[in-house]
Amino acid sequence: MFAPARLVKESKLPTATQPPLYPDEPVPGDIGYIRIPWVVGSPEKLDAYITSVQAQIKARDKPALKGWLVDLRGNMGGNMWPMLVGVGPVLGEDTLGYLFDSNKTKTAWRYEKGKALLDGEIQAEAANYYTLKSANPVVAVLTDTLTASSGEAVAVAFKARQHTRSFGAGTCGVSTSRSRFYLSDGSVLLLSTAVFADRRLVRYGRSIAPDEPLRPAEVVPRAIRWIREEYQAKK
Repeated sequence: MFAPARLVKESKLPTATQPPLYPDEPVPGDIGYIRIPWVVGSPEKLDAYITSVQAQIKARDKPALKGWLVDLRGNMGGNMWPMLVGVGPVLGEDTLGYLFDSNKTKTAWRYEKGKALLDGEIQAEAANYYTLKSANPVVAVLTDTLTASSGEAVAVAFKARQHTRSFGAGTCGVSTSRSRFYLSDGSVLLLSTAVFADRRLVRYGRSIAPDEPLRPAEVVPRAIRWIREEYQAKK
């Protein structure tokens, strides 16, 4: 994206229209559910987002759960770090993925103890982080064609995680990190400078295909059925 100096000076950089927030899906009592929506805004708004997502996970967590649905459908991006912290209790503590730049230099991102880290530096953190009653749960990740950018980063974070499978449609295809460059005349250029890679070092930068492509009406029922099957196999 290019913004001329006049718009930069007048603080009139073009902004994308904020997409709608999707409603939560009803699920049976043995299934946990958390929607990870898009988020942008001030540090205060990002902190409130983290608190809200982890509070929802805490309220829905119980020992009898067979697994979790993590719903990324309609998540068109924003800031990936509060998203990773918010869903961190379900993701678990680990290296979640990497950024690969044009020089093939990789930078790791992790979740641990309520913090999202990039190369060891804190990018976002929960004021009071939550830990699941049952660690390492079965997880079904739901995606669609509106899952984009930072939403895709969360999808990548679940790739290659144990007892995890994705359902729905391929993501938007902008699984990249962007940087802002200020030019000598005051204009701004926003460029993709790195691609997301999963914990196995598989690089994306394109649409992320689900493990099971499904029509919209099939996604939640099939994901619930798989969670119950995987839970029994895991025992």
